[in-house]
Formats: sequence, structure tokens, C-alpha cells
Amino acid sequence: MAEAVFGPLVRLLVAHGVSSLEAERLLRAVCVHEAANAEVGQRKKPNVSRIALVTGVDRAEVARILKRPPRVDSEIEARRHVNRVLAGWYSDRDFVHGNRPLLLQIKANKHIRATFWTLVNRYAPGVYPRVMLDELVRVRAVRKLDDGRVQVRMRRYRAGEFSDESLRQIGSCVRDLMRTMIDNAMEPGSPYVCRSVETSDIDPTSLPLIRRMLVDRSDAMLSGIQETLKSSKWKQARQAGRRARIGLTVFSHEDVREDRSTIETAKRADASRKRPSRPPRVVA
Repeated sequence: MAEAVFGPLVRLLVAHGVSSLEAERLLRAVCVHEAANAEVGQRKKPNVSRIALVTGVDRAEVARILKRPPRVDSEIEARRHVNRVLAGWYSDRDFVHGNRPLLLQIKANKHIRATFWTLVNRYAPGVYPRVMLDELVRVRAVRKLDDGRVQVRMRRYRAGEFSDESLRQIGSCVRDLMRTMIDNAMEPGSPYVCRSVETSDIDPTSLPLIRRMLVDRSDAMLSGIQETLKSSKWKQARQAGRRARIGLTVFSHEDVREDRSTIETAKRADASRKRPSRPPRVVA
């Protein structure tokens, strides 16, 4: 199902500060470029009209997209709103005292001019201040104090959960795995390696030891394969100007699930505890 593919991708995009609008634009651009690459692979010059027909994207938009590679714009809308608020908090005279940002009451108050509500309304109009506050707290740009005020903790928010290098590695591995699985589904006559072994009856406390074992065994196997691939015998028959890329990726996967019988037993036990006890029947 599509959601099985999009779920982990969406988690990555949200963690990296990519809004749904930017994700949609990126997906559209990738569709257009993939359609163009397919035509180039057939030794055809990309035809804007044909690409528009295949992807459902307007011809003018196709032409614009093909002028540059797919990417997420550096000025993402959601991050732009967040950084406008943070910048205002550090620079606006109404929210600064002695070159230091003020501690702000959250909601508007007729006796207090500088509040978080007024800050957001000034620098992110159209964004509900409570939503902005929750987001700033989530990314640790703002801290709620015990007295009900909020304190700013950073001048600018940068989604730092993933470095550029780690993102490249994620993208490369996911691309290779999906291409292998899709090629196997479309051309089962010449399958690529895509094997999986698993069991679903493991004690969760044993997972750290099993992870270590999987790392050790996969490292040993891949090291041997890498040495074999480096052999000169694979390179002797190579045609001039042509090279092929081949590799093997090993990955583990896991999730912890509650046994349904255990859940039902717990529910029944909980229900019995909540059920009021009846007084004993007295038999005359």
C-alpha cells in the first residue's frame, strides 16, 4: 500500500522541517524528472507535452521544473514563520530590554503590551499563536516557565536532526531498495537479491544482543563480498566508456507488538476491577 511507503518518508520530512506543501512540490518535480529520464533512457529527447500527459502536470509547469533538479526550497514556509517570530523576539524594541529578549506572557493582556500573542500576530499573521507556541516548544526554541511566561532559547531554528550526509545516505539506500523491489515485481524472470528472514516470537529484552549479532554477521559477510567485487576479473570485459554499478545492502527491521490475547486479558482484568461489587445475597 502507498501509505506503507509514504509513512516513514513523512516522518523524515516532518522531522526535517519540510511542510506538506513543500513535499507536494518536491513529489511533483520528481515525477516530472523521472518521466524525462525515462525518455532519455529510450534515447529520446524529453517532450514537454508527453511528460505533461503522463504526469498530469501542466505543460508550463513541466517546462519550469525541468530547468533545475528536484529539491526542497531553502525557505520552507513553516520554518519561515517560525524564524520570523524568533527574529522579531530578538530585534523588535517592544520585545527586547537591554539587548535581551523579554520573558513574555502567553496571551494578550490589555495591561501588558508585549505578549507572545502580540508577537505572533505581528510576525506570523494568519498563524494561530497557540499552534506557533506548540511548535516552538516542540523544537526547543522556546521554554515554558513555571510562572506562566515563555522564554526564547534560540535566534534561528534549523532542523538539525539529520545532516546533509545522513540524508544522502537515507535517500540512496531507500532508492536502491525500492528500485530492486519494483524491478523484481515487474520483471520476475531476472530477479535481483531481495531476501528477508524474520521471526515474530522474540523476547524484547533479547533485542540488543540480537542487534549486535546481526551487525557482526552482516559485517563479516559484506567484507568478503566487497573483496570479491574488487577482483580484476570483473573488469576485463568492460566496454570502453561503459561501467555498471552493483552492490548489496543488508538491513535489519523490527517492531514490538502486544499479543492480542495478553491485551484482552488485561482489558478483562481492568473491567473487573472497575465493576462495582454486589453485596452478598442473604438467604433466609
